[in-house]
Amino acid sequence: MPKVHSKYNDQVALITGACGGLGSALANALAKSGCHLALVDINDEKLNGLAQELKSYPANVSIHNCDIGDLEAVQSLATEVSAHHGKLNLLINNAGITLQKSAANHSHADWQRVFNVNWWGTVNCCSTFMPLLKQSDKAQIVNLSSMAAYYGLPSQASYSSSKAAVLAYSEAIRAELAADGIGVTTIHPGAIKTEMMTATLQESDNMDQARKNYALATRWGVDADVVAGKILHAARKNRKQLRVGIDAHILYYVARTMPNILGSLLAKTFKKSVL
Repeated sequence: MPKVHSKYNDQVALITGACGGLGSALANALAKSGCHLALVDINDEKLNGLAQELKSYPANVSIHNCDIGDLEAVQSLATEVSAHHGKLNLLINNAGITLQKSAANHSHADWQRVFNVNWWGTVNCCSTFMPLLKQSDKAQIVNLSSMAAYYGLPSQASYSSSKAAVLAYSEAIRAELAADGIGVTTIHPGAIKTEMMTATLQESDNMDQARKNYALATRWGVDADVVAGKILHAARKNRKQLRVGIDAHILYYVARTMPNILGSLLAKTFKKSVL
């Protein structure tokens, strides 16, 4: 488990997608440092299990089942968190889903499903929790974007689009909230060794390619504990962006210096995958 700075001791952090691999790694790291937690997910059994796992740490942990794509549900969540913890210092918008389908095979429901979590979940939580964050001294928002925000990836149209939207939104509110002492950090991971890809693997329109992608992520992905430590360090330093993983650094560089070459390479790779 990564060592977390004592700054987080006696602070309150809210984590969405708390029961996933990265969410639980963040929760464990923060709880160990004495940070109190509001854990948000849609699986009661997993929420209770995670809360039980954190009992040995010096942290006050509350659990909340909430569909973050539903604004009214998030508003009720804010009331619960304020009543239980009284403050909020760190908001981590970690929840996210992906669908490995070509844009042509995305249904309208597919687009809505991905954007409800990745985009609206982030916007709903940021806008709803801003008043509580403004009451804290130097609060921080951490929004999970992706390396896919830098260049749209084939068979990841909805995911790439939603994460690019998160990046642009984060840049806008970073400027707006600076005067209120609220920092905004966007995280752009490459492959992480979590179950996010497997959660929707069976819905892919190209199972062979989806399995290959999962195998690559498993082999080359960064451990969730390592990513969690880097995220919390970046948040403490109020970094604007953090790229995690060699794949994220490579895609960022190539997308900016050789976008035409990258586009041609991705087109050839996609064409080969569907033949």
